[in-house]
Amino acid sequence: MSDESIIVQEQGHIFLAGPPLVKAATGEVVSHEDLGGGKMHSSVSGVTDYLAVDDAHAVVLARRCISNLNWPKSSPNTQAPKTTFAEPLHDSEELLGIATTNLRKPLPIREVISRIVDGSEFSEFKRDFGTTLVTGFAEIYGHKVGIVANDGILFASSAVKGAHFVELCTQRGIPLVFLQNIAGFMVGSQSERDGIAKHGAKLVTAVACAD
Repeated sequence: MSDESIIVQEQGHIFLAGPPLVKAATGEVVSHEDLGGGKMHSSVSGVTDYLAVDDAHAVVLARRCISNLNWPKSSPNTQAPKTTFAEPLHDSEELLGIATTNLRKPLPIREVISRIVDGSEFSEFKRDFGTTLVTGFAEIYGHKVGIVANDGILFASSAVKGAHFVELCTQRGIPLVFLQNIAGFMVGSQSERDGIAKHGAKLVTAVACAD
């Protein structure tokens, strides 16, 4: 029911039935962490979006989520646009050395992002899930943007993550910036079993419906 969710490592758990009921119903013996722990849900199932190391870190992540809601601080008719912004901490001229002509080799995309966003500050969304697609919030020339950048070929999990992020940005009126250097979606029998066609279509639809 939440747009974004945070879970604390080795403390938070999410499952429909706990280990005792799972054992009684199926005979499977599984720990709380393996069944529904933070690492599993943040990297495998994608149920949670941010993995915190402790409660204090979770509060920091929650504040960051609020800062990315893009709510106007006053009436939209009276809000003045930002006139100041922080330059990237890394020299944008270095982008020429990062780029490659080998289309089979992905760019170090976070290095690219750090050279184009204000203050090199990037609030990454679902960092550990669908890792071949990098998504997150940043500012460029003082304007809030959502960045969708590939870090390899797209798998089903990457497409699910991308669709989720694009829909969030659409709801919040945040413009999207695409950093693309990709051949397309992963193919093969395992990809088809994972639902690459369905999940890929969700991503395409989310982008097509963004306004």
